Amino acid sequence: MIDLEYSRYITELLMDDTLPEGLRSRRFDAIRKMRGIAARYEEENFLPELVKTVFCKKADFLMEAKTKTEIEGILKPSTPTYSGENFRPGNQYHVEEEELILWSKTSLKAPLIPEAQKRYQELFEKYVGNRTKDVAA
Repeated sequence: MIDLEYSRYITELLMDDTLPEGLRSRRFDAIRKMRGIAARYEEENFLPELVKTVFCKKADFLMEAKTKTEIEGILKPSTPTYSGENFRPGNQYHVEEEELILWSKTSLKAPLIPEAQKRYQELFEKYVGNRTKDVAA
């Protein structure tokens, strides 16, 4: 499912003759790395729609990135910050669908604290809830 999107972004990079070669190369490498991350999510059997959304949102950020620092920030996992009361997006490149995937993986390793469980449930209902209601009907 990701391969079509991946090829679309790579083609766009190759066709953009206004990009300096160094920036094109950095974006190309970053899109390739993001494809690897998405492939791992696919192998772990996460919902294809979630994986596609994560890939496309991160790839869109990468297509606009101008610096190595921006690219590194985009490629980092979408982990939230904790204020002592609740969880919030970690940075301007945060993708909630990726955060949902990460909460799912974390919850398999250990019980979540109540605030984390609440955030996980909010994200699940926001991005998967309608899908489970359709299946149940």
